[in-house]
Amino acid sequence: MNKPGVHLAPAGITLNELIDEYCGGLPEGQQLLGYLPGGASGGILPASKADIPLDFDTLQAEGCFIGSAAVMVLSDQDNLQQVAKNLMAFFRDESCGQCTPCRVGTEKMLDLISEPEWDLLQLQRLSQVMMDASICGLGQAAPNPVLGLLKDFRAELSAANIIVKG
Repeated sequence: MNKPGVHLAPAGITLNELIDEYCGGLPEGQQLLGYLPGGASGGILPASKADIPLDFDTLQAEGCFIGSAAVMVLSDQDNLQQVAKNLMAFFRDESCGQCTPCRVGTEKMLDLISEPEWDLLQLQRLSQVMMDASICGLGQAAPNPVLGLLKDFRAELSAANIIVKG
């Protein structure tokens, strides 16, 4: 963003409006790639969905949630594997360690997405176990960014030499 930071905007604003009206647009030479509408755990959406309202109901229909409303914007110059690794490392570090699905799941997912080949079935199964069996919201939401990348960013992952098999 040309004017990054904390900006107070009304609920229901679109990402494109937020970028243009509050953040001064993207730096010259960069294009919107995707965004996390609700902070690290809210999921990730592609640029093609930047005109949907940032509100509870709309995002839920897209498999995301507004969460903290701390919108993170990704440009075409961001490395999606590094983004995923950074987010998963955050969840691993923030896990209290009480439940195995979160404690072990975040570590295992970080290992899996650190490889140049991503096993779709293994990532989906691990995500489901974490979402179903973790005690709190951290472990339940930790897979959201990776699942979003697998759903909407296959071409970008492929362009970055990440092979999604399965």
